[in-house]
Formats: sequence, structure tokens, C-alpha cells
Amino acid sequence: MKIQTFLMKLEAWAPAVLAETWDAPGLQVGNPEVDCTGILCCLDVTPEVCQEAIRLKANLIVSHHPLLFVPLKVLDLRTFPGRVVETCLMNGLTVFSLHTNADKAIGGLNDYAAQLLGLREVAVLPEQGSRPETGQAFKLVTFVPREYRETLLQALFRAGGGRIGAYEGCSFASPGTGTFFPGKAASPVVGEKGKLNEVTEDRIEVLFPPEALMAGIAALRAAHPYEEPAFDLYPLVSPQRVSGYVRAGRLRPPLPWEAFLGRIRESFGLKDFRVAGKAVDPVTRVALCTGSGAAFLPQAAAAAEVYITADLKYHEAREAISRGLTVIDAGHFAMERIFADLLWSRLTENGLQREVEVFKSAVEYDPFTFYHVGGDL
Repeated sequence: MKIQTFLMKLEAWAPAVLAETWDAPGLQVGNPEVDCTGILCCLDVTPEVCQEAIRLKANLIVSHHPLLFVPLKVLDLRTFPGRVVETCLMNGLTVFSLHTNADKAIGGLNDYAAQLLGLREVAVLPEQGSRPETGQAFKLVTFVPREYRETLLQALFRAGGGRIGAYEGCSFASPGTGTFFPGKAASPVVGEKGKLNEVTEDRIEVLFPPEALMAGIAALRAAHPYEEPAFDLYPLVSPQRVSGYVRAGRLRPPLPWEAFLGRIRESFGLKDFRVAGKAVDPVTRVALCTGSGAAFLPQAAAAAEVYITADLKYHEAREAISRGLTVIDAGHFAMERIFADLLWSRLTENGLQREVEVFKSAVEYDPFTFYHVGGDL
């Protein structure tokens, strides 16, 4: 399978339209038109990760943080990220990133973090001034003999169709009768020229996001057995849930403070974290935002007793305390390295492991080292 096939699936899950205007997700380096030999999931594209991909013979690296986050004026191969770009180009590596679009996506990074913590009744906290978004999709309808139905459906799914929320491979089929009269220049797969034919067919319906629609039509034409396949397009507009980063939910039953801290350590593989505010005992209402979420303190304070995020500054900690909110700074690396686990799970659970091997990076590390009193590591 081509790398582009996998990229369309990733785009269908976390559309680029969800990303912030200042963000730079998507294709970073490489050629998506080549065959995929393996996929390596990671948080950051570092020299160590590139060497890991080469060793694993995985020519597609999918990261959370974009490699080329800041536009380059000069590509200096002696410095980062120039050295990494050079390694990728010389070894045929393609790099693709899912950043703020994966943070916001349904079933994305923040939903996954809430799942790890065992939160229930999880809701998205809207950003200040935001309104519920309206999502657009297209229903692609075509008609095919039943013996060709499964082949055609698989082609449409590979092109990015058939996704509804956290579910993939969604379609609807109903039987019917099609009629056609092949002309002299026609070469029908079924039926006879010179007469009106009736054929038992299945009507197939598959949803497509706008960005995958043209790929879906191309896949239909390529996989359909008919010389001139008929198809219909129906534009669909439906309300979506409010877009945002922060998730808020409940612990049922509530957890004692120390047990809650233990769950955070277990969920994110932590040894150390910072706490601003008083201990909450027991903990019932929890909000979280992976990465740097201090900008959402007002929303978190209105919805939760405890807020888990990272990169909290001194005055932001003071603000949280003044709002009566306890904030746990779990660290940027710890909160977002779970992206590799999430992406690996999505790719393997959807059967792509049968097409190409998917790996999680085993060489990533937190750039910060934490020292305890006395100098012991």
C-alpha cells in the first residue's frame, strides 16, 4: 500500500481543519506516493527516532509534534532540524504530523488521556467565545452486483470513507434491480448489447469527509467492475459537538487524594509532578488538557476540582489557586508521549497491521532530568 493511503486514513480521523492557524501539521518531509514498508509512531522526530525507523525498515514516521513547526528560511544541514531532514531524504523516510488537530479530534489525544484516567461522562469544554461547529460530509452512493460489493467497499474504506466518530468501515447496502441498454461502443461486464438488461444489484452508501471525497471517487472508478459506474453524491450538514482541547469528566466512585495521584502516575508513567493548590479529598470532578493547557484555567475551574495539564508558569499557578482550582502539572513529555500508544492502537485495531507493520518508538525520552534533594537522581 502507498503511504498516501495511510495518510488519508489519518486525515479522516484528525482533519487538518481542526488545527490552529499557527500550527503546522501534515506532511513534513518525503514522498507519500511510494510503497509503505512500515510505520513508526512517536512524539518527536529526533535523530534517534530517525535511526530507529531506519533500523526497523519503517519508511513512514507519524509524530505528534511537527518537525517543521517554524517555517525555515535556511535549511542548514549542520543544525536541527536540517540534520533530521537530511537523514530523512537520504534514507527515503516520509514524516507526517498530527498536532492540534489530534488534540481536538473525537477519539484524539485528550479523549484518550481521559480514558486512561477512567473518567466518565466526559465532555468537551468550549474555548472562550467558541460556538458549536457544523460538520460537513458527503454520502457517496453507488450500485454494484453483490459479488463485487465487498471488494468495492474495501476500496472505499481505504480511500478514507466509512468513518463515523470512533467507528470505521461503516456502510449501508440494500438490494434492488438496475436496468441498462448497452450501446454499440459499450463493453458491458454483465448483460448483453442490443437489449434492455435487468441486473440484481446492491445499493451501497458510504460517508466521506470533504478532504477524502475525490480520493473516494477515484477509488470507486478503479474498483467498480462496470465500464461506466453510476454514483450519486449527497452533501450532508449536521451539528457537531463543541470543538476544544479540554476534557472534563467524573470519577465514579470518587478517589481519595493519594489514590488519585497514584492513578495519574500509572496512567502517564510518571515518577514526579508538580501540584499547585490544596489536596482534594476525595476527587470527583477532573479536567485535563495534554500539553500546555494553562490558557484554559477559567474553563477548568468552572467545571472541575482538579485540572491536569503541563507547562504551568508561576503566575498561572497563582491564578489557579485564586480560583480554588488544584492544578497538577504532569509534564509535557509525559502527557503527550501517549500519542504513540494511541496511534499504534488505532492503526493496529483497524486491521492495518495486516497490511504493514506498525511500531511505537522505544527510544524517546524526556529532555528534562529531575533531581531530588541531595542530588540523587
